[in-house]
Amino acid sequence: MVRFTSFMLNLGLALAAPSLIPRQDQGAVNKKLIVGAAGQILSFQYDGKTFKPISKVNETGKSASWMVFKRPNHLYAVDENSNTLRQFNYDPATGKLSDKPILEKTGSPGVVSLEFNHDKTRLLGGSYSNGTVDIWDTSAADGSMKFIKNVTLTGDVNPKHGTHRAHQIVPNPSGRFFAINDLGGDAIHIMDSKKDYTITSTAKVEPAGCGPRHGSFLNTNANPQSIPTHYVILCETMNLIQLYSVEPKKADDTLVLTPLQSLSSYGPGFAPLNATTAAAGELTVANNQRDVYITNRLSGNETDNVSLFAFQGKAGQAKLEFQAQVSSGGISPRMMSLSRDKDQGIMFVANPQGTNGIVALQRSENCGLLSPVPIASIVNTDISKETGGFGPQFVLEIPATAPSSTKGKANKNA
Repeated sequence: MVRFTSFMLNLGLALAAPSLIPRQDQGAVNKKLIVGAAGQILSFQYDGKTFKPISKVNETGKSASWMVFKRPNHLYAVDENSNTLRQFNYDPATGKLSDKPILEKTGSPGVVSLEFNHDKTRLLGGSYSNGTVDIWDTSAADGSMKFIKNVTLTGDVNPKHGTHRAHQIVPNPSGRFFAINDLGGDAIHIMDSKKDYTITSTAKVEPAGCGPRHGSFLNTNANPQSIPTHYVILCETMNLIQLYSVEPKKADDTLVLTPLQSLSSYGPGFAPLNATTAAAGELTVANNQRDVYITNRLSGNETDNVSLFAFQGKAGQAKLEFQAQVSSGGISPRMMSLSRDKDQGIMFVANPQGTNGIVALQRSENCGLLSPVPIASIVNTDISKETGGFGPQFVLEIPATAPSSTKGKANKNA
């Protein structure tokens, strides 16, 4: 059941009521953020009200659309416009970033996603251009990368893309398996780290041409390190959010995904103004394993939006339920991430186009609702004026100290 929605006529969006979202102690906020934009990598300090610039790396022609961090000071960045993987020095205490890469290695072209294995001795990169997954050794004390191999995705492809596209790599909380979301192959491939990072099973995503882009494992088990019970995927081309059950297949020692539900990413009663251009973008799940957030991009509305779905994981009755929708504050929100405090009280959204490049939305841990207007923002012209008007694609908080483990965490970037 929808907890709360209200209608904003000029935007056609459902907005969560501000009164339902408790304000956090703004004076206690001191968060460091990494932002990737066209031709730039930036770091900011967020104090609960404003974003203060700390570092800026100019990278003409490059695009750091995904980054991951390994302690104590190793930041890895893709360049989706080339075939390079870069390593920077980053101080999580001060937010200062080295003004250029300390190491650059050649891998597959067009990598758009990075993810570590459980102990961060291996780094996986998903290539949108090649439909491959690069495997890097990152066990060295200095964080340097050593290329091991790449794995090619196989199977049928959809007519729109004509090739496989590894759009995101999603780690399983147990530390063994990875899901590879294949936008061009309409598939979710399961990779096994214990079998030399080979693909051991594949689940087709229907209907054909739906374009699975980003996803996350969900776990209703008491042990957060156990094999998860479900997987949720966001399909870009057809603007669908889909739920799968996950079961270990003992005979083949892999995971089997079975479709359970498919919903519009806009929720009931809402639709993009321009269905031709609309393309769903990011999906992220809160630590409570209940709140599932997705971004709807290029909708043709004055701004795009973030939708909230609630995962109900009762055995035999698992489902997603639409809850609310708020403006992203800009256009084409490519990536969003929750703050790393215990309550995950802030949602950060990156909009490459439109008025606001980075917005902070207040989040209620109790019900998952987001504030209808940003509590802080960076206008896009302050970020994109040097890069032809194309703003931030990636935003991530990196805590000064390692966060403690939390039930249900599936994706740990710091």
